[in-house]
Amino acid sequence: MRLLSAGSSTFKYDLGSEDAEGNQDSTVSVFTRDGNGDVRHFYSAHPRMAEDIDQRGIDLLCPVWHFLDLTRHGRGDWFAALGY
Repeated sequence: MRLLSAGSSTFKYDLGSEDAEGNQDSTVSVFTRDGNGDVRHFYSAHPRMAEDIDQRGIDLLCPVWHFLDLTRHGRGDWFAALGY
């Protein structure tokens, strides 16, 4: 699995997972590769059930966490939680 970082680019802001002040929100983005080999943004979504329930379901939508669970150090101290 190849993991990439957005680093100091505007990627997170452009896809709506970071606001102008740098506050981040969980977002799942899907990309496809077209017939010419170009990578295209397919969609981005926030895993919210409602405006007052944050983060619900992000753990199930992001396979990276499942992959990290199988490694020696796992995901560390991070576990999905509901924000009320």
